[in-house]
Amino acid sequence: MWLHVRRSIIVLVAVSVIALFAFARVLTQKSMAITPNSAATQHVEHQPTCAIVFTSRTEPSSIQPEAPESEPYREPVEIPWAARQGRLRMLDRDGHLFELTWGRILPDGSTITDVMSPSVSLDGKRVLFAGRKGEAARWRIFEIGVDGSHLKQLTGNVDDPGCIAIPPLRFRADGSRFTDDERKKLDYDDIDPTDLGPNGFAFASSRLPDLGRDHSRRATQIWTWAPGATAPEPVTANRNNDRWPILIVGEQILFSLWSRNREAVAADLSEVRPVSLGGQFATRPTNNWMAAIVMTNAAMFGYAIKSVEPVWRPRPLFNGRVAFMTASTPGGPMRLAQADWGYIRTSPSSLADGEQLPYEGGAQLYFGPNRDAQGRELIAACPSPSPDRSVLFAGLPAGSPTNSYAIYRVSDDWKSASQTPERLFDDPEFVDAEPVAVYPRRFVPEPRPLTPPNASAYGPPESVKLVSGEPYTGPMGYIENVAMSRPIRNPIPWHDRSNGERIDPRVNPLVSPPPNVKSLAVYSANRDRFDDPEQLRVPGTWEKQMILPLDGPDSLRAWIFSDPLRPAVLVGLDGQGKVASWVGPASGDRPARTYFAQAGDHYSGVRTNGYHYCNGCHTGHTFAVLDPTERLGR
Repeated sequence: MWLHVRRSIIVLVAVSVIALFAFARVLTQKSMAITPNSAATQHVEHQPTCAIVFTSRTEPSSIQPEAPESEPYREPVEIPWAARQGRLRMLDRDGHLFELTWGRILPDGSTITDVMSPSVSLDGKRVLFAGRKGEAARWRIFEIGVDGSHLKQLTGNVDDPGCIAIPPLRFRADGSRFTDDERKKLDYDDIDPTDLGPNGFAFASSRLPDLGRDHSRRATQIWTWAPGATAPEPVTANRNNDRWPILIVGEQILFSLWSRNREAVAADLSEVRPVSLGGQFATRPTNNWMAAIVMTNAAMFGYAIKSVEPVWRPRPLFNGRVAFMTASTPGGPMRLAQADWGYIRTSPSSLADGEQLPYEGGAQLYFGPNRDAQGRELIAACPSPSPDRSVLFAGLPAGSPTNSYAIYRVSDDWKSASQTPERLFDDPEFVDAEPVAVYPRRFVPEPRPLTPPNASAYGPPESVKLVSGEPYTGPMGYIENVAMSRPIRNPIPWHDRSNGERIDPRVNPLVSPPPNVKSLAVYSANRDRFDDPEQLRVPGTWEKQMILPLDGPDSLRAWIFSDPLRPAVLVGLDGQGKVASWVGPASGDRPARTYFAQAGDHYSGVRTNGYHYCNGCHTGHTFAVLDPTERLGR
């Protein structure tokens, strides 16, 4: 009887899988609005198991994570991540190659000459991507049906307000100056779109004009645009670069965050200040890429993966881990990796200078294959999941010209066996990269506003007191922390040591929590200004704005200033008003470490009348336990 039931279950599962793959196939084999490119089809080497969209470009600039250094004052300015030519393509299961954008006419009569960062909508029917309409054009978001129909522009239209502050001064080639309104409508880039279903879409953008501290790279943050809204809203607050968002379970947006914050704790613990001001410091500034998450309404921000190696373009896999591109050594060749949710090995803003984060949790990191079928060293980038439990990526044999980047697939099992990638497509004239499988995703979020919940029920005060003694009466947001001194949850809650001893993170946490936080200092890392009639760039200042006492032994609830041009940094203070510091106890193979209560790995954005939650006041910062497994839907 049990054998019969088990066989029935196996047959049912097999039929379900076949049905889902058949559905994914129907999505791309129905009547196409365009015909195949027969010349490009000859470059197909293996047929994929489901349709794939990808980009073919003249330069590999889409693989570059950070914005380039620039002095954007005179036309023509350098366009970040641009290529001379870029095409959005689709390879179907039968090996036919379709040009989705090249030579297509938009409703305004223009054409798209460059493309980047495609993603597939949650229902599997549309492709969102960044595109440019001309050599000097800036990046805007577009979409097109997977059948090649309904190509349209989503951002940068005539009613798009553009930047929310005045961007850098801009002069035409003849020396005349662009007006402030012209610059706000022109001078920004929208890239890396991802579908949010009934909540609209998210993307990375430089609409908050800022060149960061100690460099001149345009900052990008994650933005969301709700259906019917007249403008998008930022949900992160980086002064460097946030990139590659994607919606995952729990209404969380997973993305890459460049933590390049130039502030550190003073050696005497009296303050946190920029290292460029000189002096001695107990910590060091950050310079690392990590995988972070933010809720679609910005109510909570946290980390997902914090490895010593950079985390670029994180994507959830069907095996329950997160794949990303990285470099094993600084400046080394690009390769693939995947990590368990919550993997953490670094947090320099809250560790004593020179110390490393101890680790004995169960979360692991695995590197992907770095050899092709001929045994050549393979540079690998742009991973994304495929429903057949494989990883699609862009690969290049080491030492080859950059136009040798091709589309590959490989099994997602990098733990138990060495895998050999299979090359699917290679157009010798282009950099083929950024592959994304075409399939529906099951976790469609419930319709909800992307603006934060109104916190008026908490009774916002008429004013709050600043450190200067002056009252602040401007926009405010509400923050809450009810676990100030509790341990951060271990990503793998139970873990056995080699000697058989079992670790309970509630009493033996991965990172020791602070025992001595009595108040919270709120600093603002003010963005650059470009509104001075004489000075081209007014660098952003660093200010201590507020000191908030705890309202209980383990909690903080307070209203603080809300201004996207003044992102916040939170610092825990002890009873003497110093930056809270403590030494975590040595335990087994875990050495003692010195920690500081500074959330300096990121900048925080606080939305007006919005509710914002953070967890703890210690190394690692907020962590959300969830299952990021990619899900195939219908």
